[in-house]
Amino acid sequence: RRRRRRRRRQSLIEGYQLRWLVRGTILAVMLLVVAGVVAMFMYPAELCRSLAVGCRSFDYVIIGAGPAGSVVAHHLSSDAVRARVLVLEAGGPSQRATGGSDFLYNNLTVFDVPLAWSYVAHLGQYHWDMGGDAIIAKVVGGCGVHNAMLYVRALPENIESWNMSEWQWKDIYDQYLALEHFQGSGETTKWHSMGGPMMTSAPIFKDLLGKKFLETTKNLGMPFSRDFNIPNERVGAGYYHFNIRHGVRDGAAATLLTPALAANPHRLSLSMFTLVEHLGLEATVGKHGEPVVRVNEVRGVDRKGRPWTQTIDPQTRVILTAGAINTPTLLMKSGIGRRQDLLDVGLGEPVVELPDVGHKLQDHPAVGLVFQVNPPLVADMASIYRRFANWTEEGVLETYPSSFGYPGFSTGAFLHSGITDARTPPPAEGEEQVLVPDLQLTVFPVIIEPHVMKRRLAIDFDHVLVTVAMIDPKTHYHIELEQEGGTSEPKDDDSIHHTGIPSHESTANEGSSGSGG
Repeated sequence: RRRRRRRRRQSLIEGYQLRWLVRGTILAVMLLVVAGVVAMFMYPAELCRSLAVGCRSFDYVIIGAGPAGSVVAHHLSSDAVRARVLVLEAGGPSQRATGGSDFLYNNLTVFDVPLAWSYVAHLGQYHWDMGGDAIIAKVVGGCGVHNAMLYVRALPENIESWNMSEWQWKDIYDQYLALEHFQGSGETTKWHSMGGPMMTSAPIFKDLLGKKFLETTKNLGMPFSRDFNIPNERVGAGYYHFNIRHGVRDGAAATLLTPALAANPHRLSLSMFTLVEHLGLEATVGKHGEPVVRVNEVRGVDRKGRPWTQTIDPQTRVILTAGAINTPTLLMKSGIGRRQDLLDVGLGEPVVELPDVGHKLQDHPAVGLVFQVNPPLVADMASIYRRFANWTEEGVLETYPSSFGYPGFSTGAFLHSGITDARTPPPAEGEEQVLVPDLQLTVFPVIIEPHVMKRRLAIDFDHVLVTVAMIDPKTHYHIELEQEGGTSEPKDDDSIHHTGIPSHESTANEGSSGSGG
């Protein structure tokens, strides 16, 4: 009897254990299913790329997470549009908000620090290997993470010269105001707005050299601009405004793309270290029976060099925001461009012949003028730059100097050379002539402009730099591919040819306009 009771007790225990095992297994499976569903919802691109599961379709695939890609992704994934968007970026994170970890201080990366912009421009691991003097960022945020952060709007004449019926100055101006959060006061605020995602602000530090520059321009009779973004006050000398928020770079990726990823993870996905090398194209028929060519796949390699392919559904649209150089290069390598350009490098007949692809690019040629000055004129800058130079040798800072929120310069001027300009409209009767500037001067108390600096951090304080840039150039440039669809190659003895940079192309039509460089 005692044995029977023992066996019965053992059976009961085993029954309980079996039931709990079954229940635990069911619970674990349910948790895995829930986790999988959540992961598919939150990280569809990553799962699709690594495990080939959860490969749902997207409404848009954006190639390039630079300033333009960040703006487009922010808009399309917003509640107003509610599109499903995948962003493919060849580089990795940059600013802290994007997941960057190249820290200068505590939780700020070198990309966050305004004073570090020139230093960042020469960190090769974060840039495309274009050769020559090209400095093109290969990170989330694109060239918006290493530029000088100037906030200078386009002029009405710039927009009107494009002669586009649905791209008028009023529309552009409204968008400027919608994006802006102006940190300022006084009478100039009426030309700005508050509440937008991107902060614009005056320099937190006004260097002595800049003050002397403005005194000199005043004595020469040059007009003083209270704000370069005020209508009819572009021509003159004054202080710049910057995209800097409380001493930190306020780029498009940090203010638009990253918040959109956090707010709409079920609609917006970002895949970093995903290099796109080719667009697969196929001929099909449009809604009204017309022949069209669509992108049916995107191919490339990941950070380990492994090939990958993203299938593009018929309803999905592909948007190229890879920059002024890489966008036309990708198009041409995929069979879209000028016929002779593709035949010359062995790419065969174009799938789509678009003669302007890779042509009519424009840039702002600039020269740097170096002047010797008495050290007291830049004495206010000495301690700032010495401390920054020491950081590059010592590592992460224990304290963050407020002066690091200053980009290293504060003043400049926009001038009209006096050469006839077709974009300068004739004045109405009784009104003064409004000049459209064609030259821009920027005054650097220390030689930090990246193309002039040439990687040197050995800074002396008895030389200053003034850059003079042409901002209304007539010269056009074009992309030339190497054999087998590589990047551009230098030709002839033209000194402005560099591997990966547009080659010089003279134009007889000085009134034509090209894409920005």
